[in-house]
Amino acid sequence: MSSKRNMQQQKTSFSRRELLAGSAAAAATLMVPPRAGAGTQEKKSWLNPRTLQHGKPGNTRTVFSVCLSCNGRCGVRATVQDGVLREIAGNPYHPYNHMGEPEPYHTPVDRVLDKPSPVCGKAHDALGAVYDPYRIVRPLKRAGRRGEGKFEPIEWEQLIREISEGGQLFGHLGEDRHVPGLAELNSDEPIDPRAPELGPVRNTFVFMTGRLQTGRKALINRFVKDAMGSINRVGHTDICGIGFRMGNFALSEKKQWELKANPWEAEYILVFGANIYEALQPGINTYGAAIARRHARGEVRLVIVDPRAQNGSVHADDWLPVKPGQDGALAMGMLRWMIDHGAYDRAYLQAPCPAAADKLGHGCYTNATHLVIVEPGHERSQTFLRLGDLVPSGNSKADERYVVLDPADGSPIPFDTVDRAMLDQERHLTLATGERVLVKTGFRLMREAVQAHTLEEYGSWCGIAPEKIARTAREFAAHGFRAAVCQYHGAGNYLCGTYAAYAIALLNVMTGSIEMRGGYLSSGGKVAAWHRGLYDLKKFPGRRKPRGVMLSREKAVYEKSSEFRRRKEQGGSGYPASRPWFTFTRGGLSVETMNGIDAGYPYRCRVLFHYFYNPVYSTPGGSRYKETLADPDRVPLYVSIDTTINESNIFADYIIPDVTWAEGHYGWIHPHAPACRFTALRTPLIEPLTTRTADGRPFCLETFLIDLANHLGLPGFGARAIGDREGNLHPLFRGEDFYLRGFANIAANGGLPAATPEEQRFVEANYPVARYRDILPDPQWKTLCHALARGGIFARYQDQFDGQKFKHGLKRVVLFNEEMAAARNALTGERYPGTVHYWPPTDSAGDVVAEKDRDYPFQVVTHKMNVHTQSRTINHPAALEIFPENHIVMHADDARNLGIQDGDRVRLVSRSTPRGITGQVQTTRLIRPGCLAISFHYGHTYHGAGRVEVKDGQSVFLGGSRVVSGDVLIPDPRRGRGINPNDISRRDDHLGNLPMVDVQAGIPDFSSTRVRVLPI
Repeated sequence: MSSKRNMQQQKTSFSRRELLAGSAAAAATLMVPPRAGAGTQEKKSWLNPRTLQHGKPGNTRTVFSVCLSCNGRCGVRATVQDGVLREIAGNPYHPYNHMGEPEPYHTPVDRVLDKPSPVCGKAHDALGAVYDPYRIVRPLKRAGRRGEGKFEPIEWEQLIREISEGGQLFGHLGEDRHVPGLAELNSDEPIDPRAPELGPVRNTFVFMTGRLQTGRKALINRFVKDAMGSINRVGHTDICGIGFRMGNFALSEKKQWELKANPWEAEYILVFGANIYEALQPGINTYGAAIARRHARGEVRLVIVDPRAQNGSVHADDWLPVKPGQDGALAMGMLRWMIDHGAYDRAYLQAPCPAAADKLGHGCYTNATHLVIVEPGHERSQTFLRLGDLVPSGNSKADERYVVLDPADGSPIPFDTVDRAMLDQERHLTLATGERVLVKTGFRLMREAVQAHTLEEYGSWCGIAPEKIARTAREFAAHGFRAAVCQYHGAGNYLCGTYAAYAIALLNVMTGSIEMRGGYLSSGGKVAAWHRGLYDLKKFPGRRKPRGVMLSREKAVYEKSSEFRRRKEQGGSGYPASRPWFTFTRGGLSVETMNGIDAGYPYRCRVLFHYFYNPVYSTPGGSRYKETLADPDRVPLYVSIDTTINESNIFADYIIPDVTWAEGHYGWIHPHAPACRFTALRTPLIEPLTTRTADGRPFCLETFLIDLANHLGLPGFGARAIGDREGNLHPLFRGEDFYLRGFANIAANGGLPAATPEEQRFVEANYPVARYRDILPDPQWKTLCHALARGGIFARYQDQFDGQKFKHGLKRVVLFNEEMAAARNALTGERYPGTVHYWPPTDSAGDVVAEKDRDYPFQVVTHKMNVHTQSRTINHPAALEIFPENHIVMHADDARNLGIQDGDRVRLVSRSTPRGITGQVQTTRLIRPGCLAISFHYGHTYHGAGRVEVKDGQSVFLGGSRVVSGDVLIPDPRRGRGINPNDISRRDDHLGNLPMVDVQAGIPDFSSTRVRVLPI
């Protein structure tokens, strides 16, 4: 497409958006960029960045950065006029904006300023979030009961003092209680002297994060872990998609958790629960667009596995409408057919060591031939046989070598002494102790687990005909190492999802496509390190090392706990624990952290910080947390760092205003799987819109944490905080003190040249971050400008391969995971299987949810839309104009049987939510019968949708008098339209009626809720 034609298309699109925004007078009034001075209402037109560089100095700027409208990590090129963000396009240097084929990295910047570069609708519409009139710009303190929706502004110095020191902070409201401050938690005294393994009082400070990327994450970790010494900095990996990650986590022995089919060179892609044309990481401009282009050329076959025929199905060669939560049954059925018919890469699986795999052209080998002790009752059962078990030498390294069977005579030998080993075997061997034990190869254990059920059984469980399973397996196997899976949220984010996702991941191992050029690939990772080099951004004098057990109990062993010991001393088995413990998990268990806070288990939370985290809205069954957050006994002090008042922080004691990604969220951003290698740099596009401290720093996360640290006298902050390679210590009084030194490390470690004078002038004239250039010595700044001018450092896709082998991939994957097999269910004491296993979604009591709720005939699945991301894009105006609300999508035959027509309103009720939710039906044949699909994003009660009283509110909200009357916030009814499917999600009636999680890995459940449909 020509540049001229693309410009005309952008102009047309922009005008259309203006037309949409102007269709409602209220919308037009609310979305005027505030405080921008005159001229913000003039007719907008497409802005050519190259031309603008020759305009009036300081009037118009262009900045390259990284988007955060979702977690896709695409590049952006922003145009700013008179300090107002006007337009967001893509970054021509960034592979995610150009389907892996960006502009050569060292191309001079002036040659790419007018190069067309796409971004998705979420990025284009991000101006709505930046200039959201419901944004808060001043800090707030609660002025009524928790959840009552009454706040008042608080001066910054008082805010820092109260949160640091605690006290009778709400006595003026009649609350006769002492509120703990962080100073009380800055102690090495044990939480519970009877349970020292839980760690110090520091751990009762809990910091939970929503959308967070490297950069800010590093600064938060510095404050929470390294300065305060708390172990409880908890991410939200579980909500974002821990299920599919757990399959890769098991496959790779915890070394990697994200692998995907290569969209640029795979010949057959099997998509499990990945919404490739609407929401994926990498974003739809990258992954989905590459597949669409190649499919149009006839270069790739595409099969969609999803209860809903997502948008990607328009190009799919087949759609398999699997039953929700039964993706594992489908994968196990495919494995069964492949094993029964020998349709797998036997030579690859027989390669027992790296050297053997390398001779076959693979960079990654498997443990399919390694022997596992399976002798019933033996203390070493479910562990690998080691050479030292047979012929101990006293050399620990030699004794730890795996053992395989020599294909020549069947004798046990070290795994790295042959190029081929016996694959599907079992036998008895005599150990050096004289014991006879049964051993089996990893492949034999996997095969037995797969063949425990017939293809017909797997078909009945997953709802796909056996012949279709067989045909899919045959096609997949026929493409060898050019066949791969793309699995995401839908593939395993439900109860027992680890084993579903593990089976899906193993399909790639069976064809030998793991870490092969057209196969199942990891990310290429970062180009350069941020934390070391010119500056040491991790180590500092007085740095603390967190210890103890996290509130979520992730990665902790129940059998080592004092609770287990006490239960055994009382004459029992030690089981059950009060709640599950998650020994083998990727972690980031936000749901179970909130569950632990509610239960006060294994200890109480005393101070809770939420950063861009809204669990009441975003968690399946999260409405239960209203009770948690409203209770000062469960959460004595609750602080939220956010841009708006939402469904969770309506309960907060204090709300800290933060900036949007366009004003901050500094970061060094690395790629998702597959294949790409880069370190993108996010810096502000515009100056912060929040108000400021007396010394001119904006109210935001960084200012808040730094001022808390300095008030508390914590290490790692203040005048002597950051060391350099010469032994000097530099200050940390503002976020830029930290971030610019991280950027300098990246530029130096990446081997970049100094920027040309023209590029340095470009950065200094256009980038808000340039006013902090004096933090760095001039040579470091000049080198950094080379990266800033391009939005980061980007390596070529072609350079990430050595022939067919991916250079940065895993070196080993497993059919049997010894560590997973050692973990136990803390509620029953039973060990988890070490290989794939069919497990239907089962609750904490071991009940199959579908059977338990069989009186509720419809199963609900949720999904994202292509113009939205999670909960925060309700303030995107064009998205709301295009899709004013979501629907309950129902199969036309189901609707007809219930006497329901398209557009009718119905009530959905679940076992956990008898009152139900009410929405509008949309009928289709693009969904599995018996299923209902509801997109996320809608049904807000706050975030601009609800009434809030705020003293002096016109100075608190960005929209001022346009959204505040007196001290009352004027809700925007558009933001409350539609329904939130999480409000009816199944909760666990065995464990406090809290949101359900998988007892092995802590996976929240998105697929097991069943409902009745009641016509209204």
